[in-house]
Amino acid sequence: MEVSRGGVWNVLVLGAGPAGCAAALQARHDGLTVLVLESRMVDRPQPGETLHPGIEPLFDRLGVRTAVLQAGFPRHTGIWVAWEGTQPSFEAYGESDGVAWRGFQADRLRLRAALLDAAVRAGAEFVRGYAPRTLLVRAGRVSGVIANGTEIEAHWTIDATGKDRWLARHLDLATMRRSPQILARYGWLASGRPGADCNPRLTATEHGWHWRAPLGQDRLAWVEATIGAVPPAPGIDVTWCLTEKSAGPGYFLVGDAGIVLDPASSHGVLRAIMTAMFAVSHISGAVRAGTTEAAAARHYRDWLRDWFETDRNAMLQLYRRHMSPSIRRRFADF
Repeated sequence: MEVSRGGVWNVLVLGAGPAGCAAALQARHDGLTVLVLESRMVDRPQPGETLHPGIEPLFDRLGVRTAVLQAGFPRHTGIWVAWEGTQPSFEAYGESDGVAWRGFQADRLRLRAALLDAAVRAGAEFVRGYAPRTLLVRAGRVSGVIANGTEIEAHWTIDATGKDRWLARHLDLATMRRSPQILARYGWLASGRPGADCNPRLTATEHGWHWRAPLGQDRLAWVEATIGAVPPAPGIDVTWCLTEKSAGPGYFLVGDAGIVLDPASSHGVLRAIMTAMFAVSHISGAVRAGTTEAAAARHYRDWLRDWFETDRNAMLQLYRRHMSPSIRRRFADF
């Protein structure tokens, strides 16, 4: 696959996860030309995603709600929680007019495929195997990348590379760590319980927490977090962190490229999609409404920082109240 057109793109998206696909979809809805680069030729396995009910209106706005529903992901009305020293209790999401709110337990690769297919059908160009190597910066402004020896110019570049933070690393943007180190492992197993309770379960452990969620077809996805263990456990680093300069001249960071928070909040994909849509709305404002670039970047940075601090403080209070004494001690200085 090769980039099919020359000239300057309105939006260049690095990464084709949920954040990158949502950015591409929103850009096409706003009439902008968009190119999505994915460095991997083959998608790697990823854990199932527990999606909060608040994501469904976003699927509507992106025009993918029908595709997501047709994927047949298991639905759930809340989460079973067992905090330190307590019996499991069910925490429902809520209801409207007597109808329970329902989340999704989505297979990550199938969800991504649905979003990507919608973006391509909307007119976004997508190429695999293009790994950006060099960041183009002209007159102090990000203006694209060089990938596979090809110079790709864009008015705006969106970093949706997740925890890799490709653009942020190349701009040497500082990241603030706001929690003890948190490492997560994940996998899948057979539930052996046909027709079992479809609601996810979060259980506190001495060193963190354990998450299980049904994927359908008698399968479970699991995630286990270890917080500040000595020696450190193996796993993916999901320490809470914020990139302060999440937007600037010619660029936006979305999803995990901008902020990382506790997977136990079930807001990862919700945050990825919302940040992508919000970033593109600022780009569209700068293109069509004459909003200054500096004002758009400043507003996005402030919004993302406020969201980070709100969710972080909520999780911090939760951990200090309900986790094991050793975990509470580790959060004492945060």
